[in-house]
Amino acid sequence: MKQTHQKIGAPLKSGFALSLLLLYLSSPIAVAQSPGTFTPAGNMTTDCCGFWNTATVLTNGNVLLAGAGNGDAGVAFDSAALYDRARGALIPASSMTARRIGHKAALLPDGKVLITGGARGCPPQGGDCTGVNSSAEIYDASTGAFRPAGNMTTVRILHTATLLSDGTVLIAGGPFTAGAEIYHPFVLTPPPALVSLSGDGQGQGAILHAGTPELASSSNPAAAGEALEIYGMGLMDGSVLPPQVTIGGRLAEILFFGKAPGFVGLNQINVRVPNGIVQGPAVSVRLNYLSRPSNEVTIGVE
Repeated sequence: MKQTHQKIGAPLKSGFALSLLLLYLSSPIAVAQSPGTFTPAGNMTTDCCGFWNTATVLTNGNVLLAGAGNGDAGVAFDSAALYDRARGALIPASSMTARRIGHKAALLPDGKVLITGGARGCPPQGGDCTGVNSSAEIYDASTGAFRPAGNMTTVRILHTATLLSDGTVLIAGGPFTAGAEIYHPFVLTPPPALVSLSGDGQGQGAILHAGTPELASSSNPAAAGEALEIYGMGLMDGSVLPPQVTIGGRLAEILFFGKAPGFVGLNQINVRVPNGIVQGPAVSVRLNYLSRPSNEVTIGVE
């Protein structure tokens, strides 16, 4: 397989107290022979994940495949597997606490996975599934284990599980109920936040021209294609899943994300200003991380 090199922006030193520096590191990454095509990724190592399984991208970049069933026998599995992105292969994972088919999975802000509902079996030719349950469980990527997470208020299958901005999960619907309920984690993780000069999360953002201590403001606006450093909070330490940043409603290229050097609890995201955005003294900037949106701040763009 051919190798290529992609430039990745390294952290810019804080412009608030230190001189700013923009570095670029070259890191080899494997790419497909032709863009827009598929290449083999290995075979399953367990009787896992037939139809109606769940596939959840973890914060370490691996993918958890959980449950589902045998299409011929109509039997659900409690087995799971991981797609290991480093090895490019599927490997066994520990078993779930219950057999599940038609269940749902949601990645939580702390990197764990909530798995809810499902059935112990479904007929291959249609008909009612058996053993539809109300149980839930948590997969902890740091330990590689599943543990019970209590029961929902009703049995559910083919429902929805949506992470909300406050860190709770909305569980709704399914063929057996039209109701909804909320899952409350033991610890609520605040949504991501962008820092503003006013301190109230509004108005001019703490966003600097790369390599300078100067704000990208109405009097010193940013330009399309320019690199900026954005300061905020709420990114998970060690996560390889990048945040999304929109400037003027357009996605910006992420050059770096992680801890801000010299500041405890502060994150830094280096981006490139996208082309084609509307110019103005107060262009919106918003962050989205693990499906949760931040507050909106502004910058000047010329």
